[in-house]
Formats: sequence, C-alpha cells, structure tokens
Amino acid sequence: MTANELADKIQYDIELYIETDQFIFDECANMLRQQAQEIEDLKNANRFIQNFAEEQHQRAVALEMRELTDEEIVNILDEICGNDKYIEVLNMIIFARAILKKASEK
Repeated sequence: MTANELADKIQYDIELYIETDQFIFDECANMLRQQAQEIEDLKNANRFIQNFAEEQHQRAVALEMRELTDEEIVNILDEICGNDKYIEVLNMIIFARAILKKASEK
C-alpha cells in the first residue's frame, strides 16, 4: 500500500470516522500526502543528479589524453606509406590525420 492509498483509507474510511475525531485523520492524511510528494521530489532530484554525473563522467572520459604505442604508430605509418621509406608531404599529412583519428578512437 502506498502512502497515498493509506492517506485515502484514513481520510475516507467511514468506520474509522465513527470511532475517532475526523480532524486527526485529516491531518494524518495530509501529512502522508505531503511526505509522499517530498519523497517523489527527492527521487526526481536523485535521478537528475545521477544523469548529470553520468554525463560529466562521459565528458571527462572523452577529454582524457589518449596515448598510442610506438608499435601502433609504426603500423599506421606502414598502412599509409607501405614499404616506401621516402615520405612525401601529402603522406605525412595523411599519416598525421590517421594518428589523430586513432588517438580519438581510444
């Protein structure tokens, strides 16, 4: 039974009204509804904070420095230039872009 259901039962159960003062039950019902609303508000605030924290964590991970090993750099160089050890300016640009792309994927 939820707090609101209990509040309704207290406030609208005729048998209870016959035996006790209605004012007391109205006050109890109102207090239970207020507490139920406050609990719901806290749950919503908690969900907001959790979502915000997760977003901040994802941003922090995305901004972390990423390092490539020498072996990864050599592999990318071989993919771009093949066995040709003489690198043209265009190949250096392609190589630099490939390095940056690889680093952003890590």
